[in-house]
Amino acid sequence: MADCVRPLEPQDIPAVARLFVKAFRKRTHATEPTLPLLEHLKQIYFANPWHDPDIPSRVYVDGHGEIRGFIGVTVQPMLFGDRTVRAAFAGSLTVDQPDRHPLAGARLIRSFLGGPQDLSITETANAKALRMWQKLGIPLDTQYSLNWIRLLRPATATVSALKHRHGAAKLLLPLAHLADRAVARLMSDPFRPHLDAGPRRLSFSDIDRSAFDRAALDLAELYPLRPAWDETSLSWFSSHAAIKRNFGEPCYRLASSRDGKPVAAYAYFRRPDDFAWLLQSFVKPEQAGDLIDDMLLDAHRHGCSAVRGAAQPWLNNALICRRTLFLTRSFYLVHAKDKSLLAPFRDGMALASGLAGESWMRLIGDHFDD
Repeated sequence: MADCVRPLEPQDIPAVARLFVKAFRKRTHATEPTLPLLEHLKQIYFANPWHDPDIPSRVYVDGHGEIRGFIGVTVQPMLFGDRTVRAAFAGSLTVDQPDRHPLAGARLIRSFLGGPQDLSITETANAKALRMWQKLGIPLDTQYSLNWIRLLRPATATVSALKHRHGAAKLLLPLAHLADRAVARLMSDPFRPHLDAGPRRLSFSDIDRSAFDRAALDLAELYPLRPAWDETSLSWFSSHAAIKRNFGEPCYRLASSRDGKPVAAYAYFRRPDDFAWLLQSFVKPEQAGDLIDDMLLDAHRHGCSAVRGAAQPWLNNALICRRTLFLTRSFYLVHAKDKSLLAPFRDGMALASGLAGESWMRLIGDHFDD
């Protein structure tokens, strides 16, 4: 029997889960996946409201019938003007024993790109996967690949980063608090967020997830290419994102016009003495500064050490003006058979990241230890 790539089937979930635990949780010994991980994989790849059997996830099977590779695929119908297009996001690419199966990753990517979707996207490619995509002639999208960090309490942020690798580092938090308080006493504290004086500033307030979802349905129209959400599908995705508690407490904030219509909104996770994480923003680029200022102030009030997020290009100019560090942790790539579909990505106005991409999944950054 020759090696092959075939569609993922429900009975493959335990084998795929074992690959995931080994590759992404850095466990080299045999470890059985937990029931929450198995259930989450079933949900996102077979019970997703936009599950499309014509665009499946794929597994790489060796000559002995063993699953040695996997690429997870989720489908997202999108609106581009009056046209509906099918976008497919490829994530969680993993190969067991890549030295023994050196072509497995490339074959999985080629199989995915050969599907019937109009747009092929990944927002979570690592450096190795990036090289595979580029060998197929698909360049990375720099605007969407940028990740960012805005420090609020630099000493505490350093300890926050260390304690995720070495739990004992949390013992240094009292010293970090003292150092940050000393910096805060300076008249020119460079890290404390401030609102610049100016007219017509957006005013944000806390809302619940349901209100955020309703606002998102309206605000998505700011973007020429956007998910074809309805109340049911958006609630499904946002409910999955809301339980990613490894990032902290989900928080939703909204700015409305005088007549009560939503103008801007964002969802992020916050946790004292740790990094806050932006999930999704909706705002006109010229008003992005107001949104960023509100988020930094809110995170600072709740004791967060920093705020971070993956690229949402309509925020980039405002972030650059607010002492933000930019880096690359993952890479965003997009391919389309109809090149006109790439224009919103070049303009940085495709709503195809965060909640509108792959980041709603618990697979990205959450734990499944119970």
